[in-house]
Amino acid sequence: MPARPTNAPTATTPAPGRRAVRAGVLLAVYLAALAVFVGVVAVRGGPSLGDAYGVTRPTAALAQGDLGAAAHLSVLPQPPGYVYLASPFVAALRPVVGATTWCDARVPALVRVFMGQCTARQLAAHRWYRSQALLGVLAWLVLAAGCASLLRAAGAGGGALEIVLVLALAALPAASDAIVETFHPQDIVCVGLTFAAVAAALRRRWALAGALFGVAFLCKQFALLPLAAVVVCAPGWRERARVVVPAAAVLCCGLAPFLAVDADGTWRTLTAVNAGGAENLTTGTVLGLTGLSVTAKLYVARDGPILLALALAWWARRRWHGSRPDPLSVVGLATACLAGRLVLELAFASYYLLAVGAGLLVLDLAARRLPVASVAWIVLCSLVVEPAGGQPTSHTDAVLALMLSLGALLVGVHAVRTPRPPHAAGTSPRAPASLAAGAR
Repeated sequence: MPARPTNAPTATTPAPGRRAVRAGVLLAVYLAALAVFVGVVAVRGGPSLGDAYGVTRPTAALAQGDLGAAAHLSVLPQPPGYVYLASPFVAALRPVVGATTWCDARVPALVRVFMGQCTARQLAAHRWYRSQALLGVLAWLVLAAGCASLLRAAGAGGGALEIVLVLALAALPAASDAIVETFHPQDIVCVGLTFAAVAAALRRRWALAGALFGVAFLCKQFALLPLAAVVVCAPGWRERARVVVPAAAVLCCGLAPFLAVDADGTWRTLTAVNAGGAENLTTGTVLGLTGLSVTAKLYVARDGPILLALALAWWARRRWHGSRPDPLSVVGLATACLAGRLVLELAFASYYLLAVGAGLLVLDLAARRLPVASVAWIVLCSLVVEPAGGQPTSHTDAVLALMLSLGALLVGVHAVRTPRPPHAAGTSPRAPASLAAGAR
């Protein structure tokens, strides 16, 4: 392989002509963005209790050392990864973040009267910032760090573009939706860890990428989708094994304790295809409005995005003809794989937009262009999804949501470019470094 010119930009160094921002300034920006995110959550009424018990109660149980209770209380259709990550904070910071419930502006009066929650006597102790809801702030930090890491790995971080990205993530509606609409900090953490895993792959740290994918999958299953993109981008079978084996090892180690104490419940939440006895389920997506059975809809929604991601990865691999893809193509392919989830989704909740919205932002900024397309997509999705409280309800909204999902997928696919010939790699100041360069 011919040597790469010494003045060629790498996946971790700034491109020529791009001025880096001092570390102190970047730290101030991150703190300001965090304050913006907390302010948005507070203005919107604070974290919601929706789905909160599904993550706070098992977390509290594990923090107390009761694995059996944690397994039985994990009822949401997801692996127990967030419980693992959050329980040490609860154990160390109790009672500051120990409470499993809190009060916000939307607690119904009947809940106060009949369930005895959020009464006048409890208000002082049950505020969201004195409960596990506070961990949603840490979840956003994971998101910002993962997205910034990916932007840097693509050769565009450390400067004004990173500042734009962090501030955009603070104002991203889907980020606060995951806290305010339905309490799902595990989705925020999963997106951050997934993007950090893709960034590690761009830096050729294959084992680290695999481990991060494993932890991300333990938080939410959709982390499997961009894993397909990383596997086909690896230069050889050895590198692919160094990604897949650590990911599988982390996943097995994380699931084993829960499977040991509640195998049926853990498997049921992991596969997320249990219809719960429902005979008919109509939701605000094209798939949800079809006449398929509930079980068939669940299988399409759960397994369809995986098959689509594999198909996209196979197509990209053929397009590259065994050559080395540039980082922008990898980011585009990962974003397209994540968008496949929206295309085949059964329930189009607003926080589902987080992974794709963040991916489109990174894709625009990594290409060193104003994020006009990504912001337009985010705004249009918000106009379709947000007025319905996070769930489109009409046929028109369902079709619009599908078109927006396909649009995001096509944007990601369009970024997958045919690699330059080996002798031309690195000769352009705007050409990112190759994944395969320097691979062992």
